[in-house]
Amino acid sequence: MDLYLLRHGETDYNRRKALQGQLDSPLNETGRRQARDVARQLAGVRFDRIYVSPLHRARDTAVLATGLPEEQLTMEPAIIEISFGVWEGHNTDSLGEAFAPFFADPPAYQPPEGGENLQHLIRRVEVFLERVSREHAGNHTVLAVSHGAAIHAMITAALNAPLSRFWAESVGNCGFVVLHHDGTRWSLTQHCSSRDKYYG
Repeated sequence: MDLYLLRHGETDYNRRKALQGQLDSPLNETGRRQARDVARQLAGVRFDRIYVSPLHRARDTAVLATGLPEEQLTMEPAIIEISFGVWEGHNTDSLGEAFAPFFADPPAYQPPEGGENLQHLIRRVEVFLERVSREHAGNHTVLAVSHGAAIHAMITAALNAPLSRFWAESVGNCGFVVLHHDGTRWSLTQHCSSRDKYYG
């Protein structure tokens, strides 16, 4: 089975390089255009199921990218974005050295009060991957519309990659990757992404 992992379109938080995490921000006009553009890229793909993070920026991206009403999407809390706790809403530049390991040295990242660490994020999305590979075994194609860190966590979990390789792939706003499960293990088979930085 093939699992497409699509990141949501741009928000105003992305534009100003602020951490949104689990804040429920909407797409801006650029994000809506990006979602319409990716719809053309995915036009020839028939999805058997579409899973969506419950945050509005992912839900709106899914609707625009697939042309389906929200009622036909499956809300999936397991692929919600990482929580940045008390840092949510803050510009990354203002957080200084405390935030720096998030990108520069993922194994050393320590979340703030109320935040989620990368190991926990990987474990939670791994449960989703196991369920999807089991429930959609065979010649199925599935779409999951999610977020920057959550998608990188799914790639890390699927490929059993070390935490130091967490950001090895670049998945910009409305970029996507395709994971293939052969009945035994996952592999990365396609990557279509812009190169913008991730800010939630």
